[in-house]
Amino acid sequence: MKAKKQEFKKKVVLSTGAIFVCTCIVALIFSWNEKPTEVFTYIIPTAGGVFGAAVIWYLKAVQLENGIKIQLGMIKKLIDLGEENPAEEIKERTIQKMKDKTEALIDEALEPTEIQNF
Repeated sequence: MKAKKQEFKKKVVLSTGAIFVCTCIVALIFSWNEKPTEVFTYIIPTAGGVFGAAVIWYLKAVQLENGIKIQLGMIKKLIDLGEENPAEEIKERTIQKMKDKTEALIDEALEPTEIQNF
């Protein structure tokens, strides 16, 4: 069987998380062996920040993808309903409401993330 290819977003999150965890483990080993750990005061927050940014980016991308999937599902459902019930005016209003809600969802997903204390 062919293995399913992993998404790029997940690869980024997993690799940055692995770097962050490895950095913390190496820092613990250094401190356990009483070696100099000054460099880790810069490396650990940097690796953690990159990991946090990757997680936020992943969540925003998934939110946008889900909004698009929801819109496509609703459009398919409306087409099915339109074939069963020829009420054009109701269908047009519902489609417009769906478009407005989806555009609002997409706009929200595309907004830059606000980070506190910055």
